[in-house]
Amino acid sequence: MKKLLCCGGLLIATLGVQATPLFSDDFNTYSPGNLVGQGTWAQTGASATTPIQVSGGKAVLGTSGQDAYSPLPGGPITLADGENFYIGLTLNVATAQAGGDYFLHWSPTVGNTSTFIDRLFVKSTTGGYLLGWMETSGTGVVPSYGSTVLNFATDYRVVVAYHDVAGALNDTGSVYVNPFTDLNVELNNTPYVTKNWTSPTAETETIAALNFRQGSAGSAAGVGIDNLNASKLFSDVSTYTPIPEPASLSLLGGFGLLAWWSTRRRK
Repeated sequence: MKKLLCCGGLLIATLGVQATPLFSDDFNTYSPGNLVGQGTWAQTGASATTPIQVSGGKAVLGTSGQDAYSPLPGGPITLADGENFYIGLTLNVATAQAGGDYFLHWSPTVGNTSTFIDRLFVKSTTGGYLLGWMETSGTGVVPSYGSTVLNFATDYRVVVAYHDVAGALNDTGSVYVNPFTDLNVELNNTPYVTKNWTSPTAETETIAALNFRQGSAGSAAGVGIDNLNASKLFSDVSTYTPIPEPASLSLLGGFGLLAWWSTRRRK
């Protein structure tokens, strides 16, 4: 029994390391003021007009101005057929406009100013606002919006799911909004909105950075974003799971080694 428990401890430690999110930022260690220049956040393109702000431990985006990106700390990843990429965020929308615009996406290279994939939209509607998703730009491509009206000035845990499907021009995306039925398995939840790839622009499966966008003054929303993370696992982002500090990873690995050593001692 002791041998079994030790092996189990080693397995748990190993799985814990493998489940580490690919990106996380809770904005809590930043000073109030400009986001760019804090952590790994950098400016996208040349425009520094109306900088994205840090306020109250959140990233605050306005209706137009500076865009920003933050690289995945482990470097770019490339999705294989059948893999998923999830972005989780705690979203609080202060204002929205009827035209709607996107404020979050990922890019295949750091600092990319033209290829924006997996776009999360918001637009106003009677009594509140709606979230939408669009794969990327392209002639005739428009976002798909959900129908459930969400409330302004309210925190929602939102998960944006990107699904890499084998073949060309057929990847899909979904948006989930809490409360979730299952925090571990995506498909056990009902998506807020889902959409198939309709853009003539070919997919890219390489993900290098997460991006904030302050869109057009006549259509974009004012939003606050907290507890932002990304992973290949839904369970990492349905609730905020940070990347463990190096000391935590060392401790986790130490438990695994201790379990292995104890097993060896009893042989």
